[in-house]
Amino acid sequence: MEISVEELNGVSVMRCLGSLDADTVALFRKRGAELFEKGCRKFIVDVSSVSFIDSMGLGAMISLLRKTREKGGDVKLCGINKEIKEIFEITRLNKLFEVCADIETAHKKFA
Repeated sequence: MEISVEELNGVSVMRCLGSLDADTVALFRKRGAELFEKGCRKFIVDVSSVSFIDSMGLGAMISLLRKTREKGGDVKLCGINKEIKEIFEITRLNKLFEVCADIETAHKKFA
C-alpha cells in the first residue's frame, strides 16, 4: 500500500493505493495517527485506487473515525469501487461513514 497525503484548505486528504489489509494496515494507522497528532480533525480517505480491504483495514478506518469524532472532526470516504461498496453495505459501514463520489464533493461537505 502507498498513501499520499495532501492538505486541502484544512482537510487532510489520504489517497490510498493498493490493498488495505492485515499486511498494510500499520501504515494506514501510522499516517492517520501522525496527522491526528498534528491537529488534523478532518479527513478525506480516497479509496479509488484500493483494490481490496479486509476486516483489519475496516477496523483501522473505524478507529480513525472514532478518534476524530471524539474531537469534533470527521472522516469522509470517496472513490469507492463496486467491490468495496458491497463490503461497506454488507457490514453496514455505509451508515457510519459519509461516502462521496470524489474528493471535491467530500471537501464541500466539510464547509
